[in-house]
Amino acid sequence: MLYQTLTLIHIVSATVLFGGGVFAGVLGTLVYGSHKTRWIAEFGPHIVKVELYSTVLAALTQVVTGFWMASIAAYPLSSGWLGWALMLLCIAGVCWIFGVWLQHRMVAISNKAVETSSGLPAEYHKLFKVWTFLGLPSTTAMLGIFYLMVFKPA
Repeated sequence: MLYQTLTLIHIVSATVLFGGGVFAGVLGTLVYGSHKTRWIAEFGPHIVKVELYSTVLAALTQVVTGFWMASIAAYPLSSGWLGWALMLLCIAGVCWIFGVWLQHRMVAISNKAVETSSGLPAEYHKLFKVWTFLGLPSTTAMLGIFYLMVFKPA
């Protein structure tokens, strides 16, 4: 019964982790991609907060329940699918940490543009492109983790 309960919690937290990332990605693309300084300054911090709260809680839950289930099932952490899942989680995590930093920078740049009544500088557009690009490896890694959790290939 414990293993099934952990599995349920693990699946729900994986859904929150992936869903929160997709939500932040779509909303962020709409807000940051609008290049409207007031929108970015006003809504950007809220996007970051939602992403931080949902992602950190879900990621911690993933790690705790994942290691606990691996221990119960006697899966070695270096086993093929589990090792790959951990590697993909690290890739997604690095993309996420860098992405949050980029969002903070974009919001700060936008706040300065609002204060000075100027447009967004080239630096903002460069940061936005990098932030957008990071969505590809992060999303691909998360989808790969879902695949590995379901099929557990050797």
